Amino acid sequence: MKTRNGADVARQASTVLGVIFQIGGGALAGETVGRVSAENPTLVVPADYAFAVWGPIFALSLAYTVYQALPGQRQNPLLRRVGWFVAGAFAGNGLWQILFPAELFVVSQVLLVGIVACAVAALVRLGRAHRERGLGRAERWLVSVPVGLFAGWVTAAVFVGVATTLVGIGLLDGGSTEAVLGAILLIVGVVVASVVISVVIRSARRGPAQGYVAYAGAVLWALVAVVANQYGASGITTLAAALGTIPVALALVAPLRTRGSRGATGAAA
Repeated sequence: MKTRNGADVARQASTVLGVIFQIGGGALAGETVGRVSAENPTLVVPADYAFAVWGPIFALSLAYTVYQALPGQRQNPLLRRVGWFVAGAFAGNGLWQILFPAELFVVSQVLLVGIVACAVAALVRLGRAHRERGLGRAERWLVSVPVGLFAGWVTAAVFVGVATTLVGIGLLDGGSTEAVLGAILLIVGVVVASVVISVVIRSARRGPAQGYVAYAGAVLWALVAVVANQYGASGITTLAAALGTIPVALALVAPLRTRGSRGATGAAA
């Protein structure tokens, strides 16, 4: 029992340190990250306004951290299931905000993939936990929403980051090749995001909606911002981003269509 309690305390403390590292790093490196990104422009980067999403992400991450740090939540089965993944994603994001401004593009991109893996794993585990035991109201809003929004945004960011990395190391420098590659990256990103949404929905048996809605909302926010920023620069990446909103939206509304068909079947019977 003491060993398990010690692991719980370590998880809580790691999350607190992770979110401090993440938010503090963001505050210190925000302008530097923006400068390095601007110095390595790509045809898939979203409009500047889209990055305001970090405000809600940081605020919700802090809310999650406070909630999970409460003594009454120390042995929460859900937090035991997802907490280390979330702590890892927070800490990884803080480290990314050091590596990327240092123009360590390849290393920071590999790290970003790890951040996405942690965040998506936590989101999928949330769905499975809902299926097995259900989630309380606080867990839906203070765990599912922060994890979903964070996971959705970094999923979009990892594919934008591939293009930035290739530009940063000198393998891309505009032109049709970059446009085609950008479109491919957007298409792959949309496929991955749609699969994640579908997996979470199936694993949770269509709940909790807060998590996958937040995830899809972040991805759609990124795609629309790509359209807003690139429509005058690249028709192919703009078209890919615009069309990409369709499968993400369809994956999101799939539970509603399923419920509607089941309801109609029941009424006919």
